[in-house]
Amino acid sequence: MAAEQPIEVEVFYRYGHKGRDMIAIRAPYAMSGDAELNGRLLRIGDATHSVRAVARQVSGPIQKGEPLGIEIG
Repeated sequence: MAAEQPIEVEVFYRYGHKGRDMIAIRAPYAMSGDAELNGRLLRIGDATHSVRAVARQVSGPIQKGEPLGIEIG
């Protein structure tokens, strides 16, 4: 099986929250919830990062282009 390709995302800015390294992005596609991005690889500029967690103000389905905060590893 081929390795999963990183998903390229649009980045707004980096920030810290409670000691965590976070990045504000736009959701790359519609998904049913936060967990779909956990563990996925994202391409941010020239670097590839693994998503540890997703932080949002609301719960439920995520629409393509919705702003999200992600913790990267």
